[in-house]
Amino acid sequence: MSFKKTGFPLKSDKPVLAGFLVFLTVLLLGAFIYWQRYQILHEERGREMRGIIQVIDNNISQVLKSSYSAALSQALLIGDNGEINDFEIKAKQLLEANPFLDAIQLVPNGVITHVYPLEENEAALNYNILKDETRNKEALRAIDEKKMYFAGPIELKQGGLAVVGRLPVFIEDEFWGFSAVIIKFENFLKHAGFNKLNSKDYKFQFSKVDPDTGIATFFLDEDLSSDAYSEEILFTDGNWKIHIAPENKFVPFISLLPLGVLFLFLAFWLKHRTVKIMKRPERLQAMVDAQNIEIFNSNLRFKKIFNQAAVGMARMDTRTGTFIETNKRFRNFSGYSEKEITGMSFRQLSHPEDIEENQKLMQKLLQGEIKEYSLEKRAIRKNGTVGWIKLTVSPLWHPGQEPSNHIAIIEDITKSKEAELQLTKSYKVLLDQNKRLVNFSYIISHDLRSHSTNIQSILDLYGMSEIPEEKEHYVELLTKVTANLNQTLHHLNEVVSIQNSPNLKKENLNLQEFVNKTIENLSIQIREKKAEMIVEIPEGARVYFNSAYLESVLLNFISNSLRFSDENRKPVIEIRATERNGRWILHISDNGIGIDLEKNMDKLFGLYKTFTNRRDSRGIGLFITKHQVEAMGGEIEVESTPGIGTTFKIKFQ
Repeated sequence: MSFKKTGFPLKSDKPVLAGFLVFLTVLLLGAFIYWQRYQILHEERGREMRGIIQVIDNNISQVLKSSYSAALSQALLIGDNGEINDFEIKAKQLLEANPFLDAIQLVPNGVITHVYPLEENEAALNYNILKDETRNKEALRAIDEKKMYFAGPIELKQGGLAVVGRLPVFIEDEFWGFSAVIIKFENFLKHAGFNKLNSKDYKFQFSKVDPDTGIATFFLDEDLSSDAYSEEILFTDGNWKIHIAPENKFVPFISLLPLGVLFLFLAFWLKHRTVKIMKRPERLQAMVDAQNIEIFNSNLRFKKIFNQAAVGMARMDTRTGTFIETNKRFRNFSGYSEKEITGMSFRQLSHPEDIEENQKLMQKLLQGEIKEYSLEKRAIRKNGTVGWIKLTVSPLWHPGQEPSNHIAIIEDITKSKEAELQLTKSYKVLLDQNKRLVNFSYIISHDLRSHSTNIQSILDLYGMSEIPEEKEHYVELLTKVTANLNQTLHHLNEVVSIQNSPNLKKENLNLQEFVNKTIENLSIQIREKKAEMIVEIPEGARVYFNSAYLESVLLNFISNSLRFSDENRKPVIEIRATERNGRWILHISDNGIGIDLEKNMDKLFGLYKTFTNRRDSRGIGLFITKHQVEAMGGEIEVESTPGIGTTFKIKFQ
């Protein structure tokens, strides 16, 4: 067999040159493989660091969210006149519920007046943080941005290094002070997960940019050299950075030294063998044949690994987004056979809401902005069910080449994602329950006051009257009002019984009956105001609503129309209901003093927001009403002109 037949380009009289070229080729190939493997190890290390720092990110975010909730709960102790109620009881409960907190403070006008526990924090009392120019920058920032900001780590007056979260409290849009929480720095690091995640492979650093000097201060005894690659995250709420870097940046390089030595040895060995082969063409042909067999076996092994991988894998046509080939695990997840899925577009398996994000990341990959990308998305199986996957996409082209194919790797994360979504839903339910509890307390203080006013008015009239018939009439009115009060108490008791349920009890209620009952409850005020009531409610108007909430909503709106009537004209209140697209809309219109919506629209439904100088106006009714209607799935619209009147529209679900 001649050299020409084997395809070998060199003559047999140049074996040394051939051996050198083989040596150089193998050496370059080894260097390439060595570099590629090094890059893989380097990127794996980077992903591991990103995963670790993401855990710390989640832990710190949870600490900050819980700290905000604790500060907000403490702020609710402050009354509308700035008085502080039950501080020690509430502070103790918050510390027991939040083990990461070490102390709680109330800081009116920047001066620490209340702190719990007092024994170990007494030195901080009467300290004015706003007058301390070395520490007031972050406090002033919290006031300016009107949101909670975390200062520190700073040295406390009572000693020790800690992180201080300050929530600015405003009453009637005026700054009252701060509701503050203190987390000792070692406790902060513990709940952030530094202790658990610390290992011999990585080191951590915690830094903060000084607001005065702009210089970063480092708080941990770790030296992250500038030439070491690292990952970091920024927390804007405290202007902190968390850094992570390898303990030894040369670990990937050192771990691959045996591979380098192996390639060097292989290059020398192949050089020696090539020289011998050049002298023995027959043996060269045998080696070529053996190499072909090895390549064939390598392809078979690759196919086997591809098809039996523990994760789903697919080779995709980058230009069209269609599947070229998929492994068994991928097809089992999707429910499609190999024949069915080949040629399908990824869009057919993607949830419509997740396609846009996927395409944006692919565009960045095509433009060379990223080397690969991962995202969590929803996939639609053949049977129509939706599952969550973690998708990782890597290109099969080199930089500078025309994009052709890419590899898509999927991991089924449906169970973990559903657990995460359920946890988020549970958290929202808890917030809603707390909101309804606050709402209920406002109902008691506001609605019962209306009934007590009616009773007091009737008793006053009864005491002034000397005519037996009038007194008997007032006794009848008192009986009716008392009966309505009893029913209101019954409804409120019913609301209490369902506060532990995520869903308020709704009933199919007759709107006309509730409107008539409310007018009857307000009959004394209507008579005193000499108001004209125009009611146009169809008998068939029924709404799906909570009965206590509906009574409160009607009482608030109608009593407001009476209370804010124009003294220069007879009050006229029109109540009518219309139906549109299967929904009932209740219109309550009056010819009262009206509201300047251009000035007051943003705070119309705010807590303790008032628009007149009347002493009996407390700014609670509209706040309660809006939340009651929205809790039932409804909406409120308002139209008003000063001096002409106001119309409220309640759109029931």
